[in-house]
This record gives sequence, structure tokens and C-alpha cells, in this order.
Amino acid sequence: MDTGKVFEKLLKLAISKGIVVRFAPLTISDGRLKGKHLAIRQELGIDDINYNLAHEIAHAYLHYDKGDTIHSERHDEYEEQADRAAGMLLELIRKTA
Repeated sequence: MDTGKVFEKLLKLAISKGIVVRFAPLTISDGRLKGKHLAIRQELGIDDINYNLAHEIAHAYLHYDKGDTIHSERHDEYEEQADRAAGMLLELIRKTA
């Protein structure tokens, strides 16, 4: 289990990209990225926080120019890409944390 090191590195990555990260009482999803604002459901445990933060950061890198990805015909594809990128990012960070 993460003691905060993975979260710290993900947060630094988000900030370096100009993304503002906040915890919020989300009800529909565990994470949401809108422009440069990223919200994570405040009730999550650290592992779920890390995964959702990595997933939303992946969207910021991969889909910044795709417009509204939630209502896109390619939504499932974009989600799969963000899932894979998040897994890769977490694996890399955990090896160096």
C-alpha cells in the first residue's frame, strides 16, 4: 500500500502540466478532468485515489485536443487508452517511489 509517495509524484506531475487537483464529493465518477481542473472523489482510499489521478492525468496527456470525450463516439476507446496509460504510469512510479 502507498504511504503517499506515489500520490506525491502524481500530484507533482499534474501540477507540472498546469492541472489543479482537488478532492470533491463526486457522485457519478471517481475522477473527472475538465480543462485544467481535476477532481477526485473525496471518499476514496489511497490506492483508488492514485489510480484515478493517474487515469485523469493520462487523459490530459492523450486526449487534450479531443473535445468532449465523455459524449464522444470514441468514449470507450479513450477510456481504455487512459486505463492502459494509468497502469503504465503507476508501475513506473511505484518502481521509483
